[in-house]
Order: sequence, then structure tokens, then C-alpha cells
Amino acid sequence: MKFFLSGLLISILVGISLFIYTKNIYSEKSIFSINSNYNTYLFSDNSEIIPPKFQYVSLKDVPTDLIFVLLWSEDRDFFGHPGFDLIGLIRSIITNIKSGTSFGGSTLTQQTIKNIYLTHEKSINRKILELFLSFWVERSYTKNEILESYINIAYLGNDINGFGAAAKRYFGKDLKNLNLTEISILVGILNSPEYFNPYKYPLKAKNQGLLILNSLLESQMITNEEYKNYTYILNNLSFKKRTFDENNLQILLAIKSEEANLNLSGGGYIIKSTIDRDLFEFTKNSWEASQSAIVLDNKTGKILSFFGSQYDVFFSNRQIGSTIKPFYYLLALEKGYNFDTKLLDEPFKIGDWTPKNFEKTFKGSVTLKEALINSINIPSIHLFLDLETDPLKSVEKVENFLTDIGIKGYYPHDITISLGTLESNVYNIARAFSIFPNYGIIPKYYIIQEIYDKNGNLIYKKTPQIEKKITYISNKSYSLMNELLESVVKEGTAKNLFINNNNFHGKTGTSDNSVWFSGYDGKINVSVRKDGKFLLSTTHAIPIARTILKNYYYYNSNVKVPKYNFSVVVDLKNSFDELLDVFNNKYYSKSLYIKNIQNYEFLFPDLYLKNYKNVSELNHKLFEFDSSNINSYIKNLDFGDKKVFNDFTKEKFYIDIFFPELYYYIK
Repeated sequence: MKFFLSGLLISILVGISLFIYTKNIYSEKSIFSINSNYNTYLFSDNSEIIPPKFQYVSLKDVPTDLIFVLLWSEDRDFFGHPGFDLIGLIRSIITNIKSGTSFGGSTLTQQTIKNIYLTHEKSINRKILELFLSFWVERSYTKNEILESYINIAYLGNDINGFGAAAKRYFGKDLKNLNLTEISILVGILNSPEYFNPYKYPLKAKNQGLLILNSLLESQMITNEEYKNYTYILNNLSFKKRTFDENNLQILLAIKSEEANLNLSGGGYIIKSTIDRDLFEFTKNSWEASQSAIVLDNKTGKILSFFGSQYDVFFSNRQIGSTIKPFYYLLALEKGYNFDTKLLDEPFKIGDWTPKNFEKTFKGSVTLKEALINSINIPSIHLFLDLETDPLKSVEKVENFLTDIGIKGYYPHDITISLGTLESNVYNIARAFSIFPNYGIIPKYYIIQEIYDKNGNLIYKKTPQIEKKITYISNKSYSLMNELLESVVKEGTAKNLFINNNNFHGKTGTSDNSVWFSGYDGKINVSVRKDGKFLLSTTHAIPIARTILKNYYYYNSNVKVPKYNFSVVVDLKNSFDELLDVFNNKYYSKSLYIKNIQNYEFLFPDLYLKNYKNVSELNHKLFEFDSSNINSYIKNLDFGDKKVFNDFTKEKFYIDIFFPELYYYIK
């Protein structure tokens, strides 16, 4: 009796401990929890980047035949038992011990618990935990909820979870469109997803489906005629094997890198990227391993596409060659140099460094414009040195500027940087080129534009934002630089980029181990790199860029870069009215503009240029342009955030801050 009571007490204590332990396990997650590996990734047009591993289906959208066959085959007393079948469990344990096989006899509730809370280890310990967890799950969820969970998390082979994704992958159909033959095959896979793998062992998968059809016939659940039709379908059925190439995987890796910063909990999300499927698909087929390229939307910040490995595009650095020249030529223009400035072009040596021109010839002197559009090295070095009073200061000035505009990479910290010994990648360079068409603005670039939960509810939407505004370069300098880089494409080193004359701007670059082309129009930035020895940008980088742009312009228009007019000014009142109209533009919201308020002429130069008036008519108005004068306009704006409105109205928007070019012109 003593031993009996002791044993009973120990059993009670063990039972209480297991109840507490399993409640803690149960409390950690919902039965609708989904592994973070099971997200669906889409191009911007909602087509799939890779075949999905998971697709959530609500119980109301599950075909009745699937529910019937699933319960008939796996758990006929599902709506009657408390989560486990004790008699069936004992029977299976006895059979397993006698035969030495693994444990079976799980209800759908137990299988759900195994997939959500436990491992697939086959042991008595796991079975005991299943029993206790069944109590908690059945206590908290309805039978329909448990059934819906199981239908969406059941493993069906080939890294596929849930019947929704399995229907897509194996049959190329939505779950609701499956026939009884296809349903029987999917349910048959549950018993051993590897052994009945439709891709590896299609006959075994079909035979397992046939067993279920036979069972339905024997139980008179289907007629002889129906059976004959279903078996005919089965004999003629083939499984669709969807594949994707390495390029799609690289896109996926880049998306997942950004996804990791969004702190999503669990999985099952539908993640819509910014990647333009047509541009990507048209271009990727001609791609080579030694190439990398990226296309950016320089207005919204969307990464429209990239080609090559994620590592090469975003992380692998190579010397950029003459691609660097536009950046320090911009500094020279800001300092006061112009297109006709004469630059020395004679043999040159500094220390042990003896740079040469590509043609190995010298002209004595050339203009600044000639030096850039023909990418002549010696005059460019002289221009670089003239930026400051000594070489080290010139190096420091240029490197500080390049760092400020976000070019990450290896910096040589010496004068050789003037010929592009800086090492970086196509993403950094394309991003930095944004300052030219945007007159100093660099948007925040992104690859994820929307995220939906498993039920299709929008939970994240990216809106365009401004990352940086370079304020110490004038509009005049940006505009002159745009003119120079347009000449590079029309008559300089990139003149073979287009057969017809397009409004495009860019710069070639050649180094010992890579060649480049980087350029833009008023909408997109492109940067291309090909790695290897003995290459030329004109014959190896330009053709790659031409292919990308040809594909892009096949279904997109060429957008001009606005030109800055230095001799006229704007009617502020009318232009502000037009500015408010811009808020209807799909790329900008009112709140977004206010939060990232910038010079009107920088963000919307095309509107700015429409509103020029004679300066004498506006002298008395320009210096009164502060918040008190525009309250009548902003009162009707939907700021969304009251604090933003208050901050906005406290600011003094004087013309010398927001229109410095006009301010100095008038003054």
C-alpha cells in the first residue's frame, strides 16, 4: 500500500509537472504559426520569383472533397475525440513494440502539434508530450481551426508545407480546382513524403492515391463509374516540376537581406518586391558570370532590377577607373571652372607615379569639356590637383565628398584616386549618380515595396524617402555636369551606347581588372561592370548597358533630365499651387513631402521651370516667403501627424534657404 501511494503521488507530481511544462510550450506560439522560411516572393507585377513553398488557404476555400478524404484517410473520429485516440494509441504502441517499427496512430491534432511545437523524433517521450499538448490545443481552439491549421502546415515533400502550395507545385492548380484523383494523391503523400515523393517516385505516389480511391469505392463513397473516371485521370496524370535558375535565387537573397531588417515574426508572408519582371527576364538570359549590373529608379528609390550575383552587385568591389571623374569635375565646376577652361596635357610625373593617357599621346592642352567627354587622364589629374592648394588636400576633399554621397569601398588615400583606384561596386556607383539627375538628392533605395500577411492583409508599404540632400553644390554646377555627361553619350567615349540619339547621360571607366559604364536619364540610373583582364569599356561594358537599356526602353519612355535656367526666376505663389497638385502624384504623399521637405526646384525642377517670371515683378515678394504667407495653403493639407504640422508651421521658409540661387541672383 505504501509503495502504491508513493507511486500514485509521484505520478500526480509528474502529471502536474507535465501540465505546467507543456502549457509553457503551448504558450510560446499559436497553432497558426508558420516557419520564417515559408514566405512567398513576388516581382512587382505579382508574379512569383520562385515557386512558393507555402500558400495559406482559409478553411472556407478548401474543397469539401479534400476535407472528406483527409478525415477518411487520417482521422475518421476527428470531430469526436478530445485530441487523441487513447485506444488507437495503445494499440499502435503494442504493435510497434512487437514489430520494432516506429510509432503511429496520431490524430490530426497530434500531427498539428508535432509540426508546430515538437520535433519529428519518434519516441515515447514525444508521444507523451503530444497527449498533454493536445489537451491545451483542444481546450483553446475549435475543431475547424485545428483542421485549417493542419491543412496549411502538413508537410508534403520537396520542402512544401500545406496543401495550397502542394496543389500549385505538383499540379499547377489552385487548391479549389483539384479533382478527387489529385486530392487522393496529396493525402497519400502524408504517410511518407519522401517515399511517395511525386518527383522522385511518381508511380509510388500514384499507387498511394489509388489505394485511397479503392478504399472510397469499397465503402461505396464513390460509384463504379466515378472510380473508372478517376483512375483514368490517375493513369494519365503527370507532375509539374517547376524550376528556377540561379539569377532568381540571387534576387531572392537580396530581398531576404532587406527583409531581415524589418523584424517580421514567423513566416507565411507574401513579399512583393520592386523588381521589374520583364526587364529582369528579358536581360538575364544573356548574362555571364563575370558581369554585374543594377537599374535604379532615381525618383522613387526602387531597385528595378539587378543582374549577376547579389555579392557582386552589392558587396564585391573593383577599381572604378574613370567612372570617378564626374564627381570631382563637379567639384571643379562648383569652384568656378567652366567648359572652356584650359587644362595641361603633357607628360607628367609625381613621385614614382607616371600616369599616361589611353592613346599614349599628348595634345599640349585641352578644354575641360574635351578632357571629360573623351576621358583624357593627364588634364583630369591636373584638374584634380587644382581643387586645393596641395595634392593631399585635393585627395582629402574628393574622398570626403565621395564618402558624403555614400560611395563605400576601398579608398587609396593618394593622388591615384583621380584615375579611379577607388574600389566599389555597381550599387554604390549607381546610387551616387543620383545626385546628377536629382540635383543633389539621393533617395533611399529599397527592394521590398509591400508585405501581406498569410490572409492577404497589407501590413507593410514602403513610401519614397529622401536619404540625403547635398546642399553645398549649386544647381548650376549640377546642370553643367548633366550637360557634360550627355555629351559623353552623344559624342564621347559612350557614343556607341545607342543607335538612335536618346536623352541619356553617363561615363565609362576602365581599370586593370574591370570595365564600367554608369549613367542615367530623368527616371533611372544604370551601372554596369565586367571583370577581367585586357578589357575596354567601349567594347565590353557599353554593349551590356545597351542590352539592358534596349530592354527597358522597349516598354518605358525615355525621361529627360531637367535643365537649370540661370537667368530667370519663379512666380512663387503659382509654383506653390502647382507643388500642392504634385501631392496627387502616386510617388509622393503630402505627409512624406513635409517630413522630407526640400527645395522645390530640386524635387520638382520640371514644375519649377514652368513658372518663370520677370525678376522685377517679384522683388517685393521673395523675401516674405515664410510660413505666415503659406498658412492658407497648408491648412487644407492632410498631414496625418499633428506634430509634423506644428513643426512645419514653426519653420521660417525664407528664399535664401529654399531658393539660394535666386537669392544670390537678386541680391
